[in-house]
Amino acid sequence: MYVSGLSSRNIGSALIESLLALLVFVVGLLSLLILLTSTLKQTDNARYRTEASLLASDLVSRMWSGDRSLDALRARFDPVAEEYQQWLTRVQASLPGVTQDKNQPNLVIDDTRTVSLTLRWQAASDTAQHQLVVVTRLTD
Repeated sequence: MYVSGLSSRNIGSALIESLLALLVFVVGLLSLLILLTSTLKQTDNARYRTEASLLASDLVSRMWSGDRSLDALRARFDPVAEEYQQWLTRVQASLPGVTQDKNQPNLVIDDTRTVSLTLRWQAASDTAQHQLVVVTRLTD
């Protein structure tokens, strides 16, 4: 059969080339979507890490601004103390996966007034838990 000056062999060749071009386009588009998804996930991780850093700085600055004696620090930042509970409410509102039962911050004030704070969070789409550890020593 002869169509507009093209042989059936040329038509088949053009069809294969068109299908290959379409395949290359689809693979490129899928790669772009995977890259976009990864970028969005990394942006969220950076945002939560920044938020955790700000929350840790806030708690440490509260410790520096008040009475820095060991007894006062332990009283003000005991897990049931009002000042600590206010800060904890902000943590739970700002970091994903922090609830009363899961990913609670860990605050330790030792006898030399060295403060160790560990913040943990886990977004719903994350398979692993993230954490930020801050250690500082309060002096007079």
